Amino acid sequence: MDYRYDEKRGESGKLWKAGGNTIWRYIGEIQEESVADIRKKSKLKTKDRLYGAEQEHPIEPCKCRLGMFEKSPGCIPGLDQEDKEIWIRIVEISRKRVLLFGLLSILLLGGIGGFLFQMFRPSQDTPIKIHAGEMVNPNPANIRLPGIDKIYADSGDVHVEQLLLNVEGNAYNLQYTITLDQTGEELYQSKVIPPGYGVKEFDMSQSFQKGEYPISITVNSSAAEDQEKSTDRVAYNAGKLKATLVVE
Repeated sequence: MDYRYDEKRGESGKLWKAGGNTIWRYIGEIQEESVADIRKKSKLKTKDRLYGAEQEHPIEPCKCRLGMFEKSPGCIPGLDQEDKEIWIRIVEISRKRVLLFGLLSILLLGGIGGFLFQMFRPSQDTPIKIHAGEMVNPNPANIRLPGIDKIYADSGDVHVEQLLLNVEGNAYNLQYTITLDQTGEELYQSKVIPPGYGVKEFDMSQSFQKGEYPISITVNSSAAEDQEKSTDRVAYNAGKLKATLVVE
């Protein structure tokens, strides 16, 4: 159905520029009695028109509810074929809603990505390849252990940044166990560390207040993968280090 623009009711209205360089005055209030929708670019191939002085623009059947990303700044006054007053609702894209949705999507995807990264990344004490420079064992017949005399931690924090290394060139896997001398309590036991790998950080079983605590670092060894077929996989003591846990 075609409608005529009501110039009388639109005299004091605001200007709305539609597609095709047509300009209409509208009332900045939503009218429940709207009979049609008007957009800058019509989504439907409709023959219905709003006519005004030397201009016209396609209109669409009025939707019951606007879409998620749509808004209406107001309505254009019009007249039907019987000169009855009607309203035509202006429908536009809400840029704020589109932007907000985009930001929320980015945050959501970022959160999911962070969650997946945390889920699938190696745990902090998973042995990793270590480039130890000159720290290499030239004689595989013997097990070379790195010297550790102090391990540092923050007061009230169980996290420790300390390299527990299995020197490249060793013929055996190593496993570190750290115990508190005063009570014999086990503070940490590493996973099995292959030659050339190491643990760079780990969490102790408890935190400590500021001070110095004598500890023992027991290193057990077991056959490397290439020896397992011909050697029983038996762990034995490769060394014991005396050290101090320094809590700052």
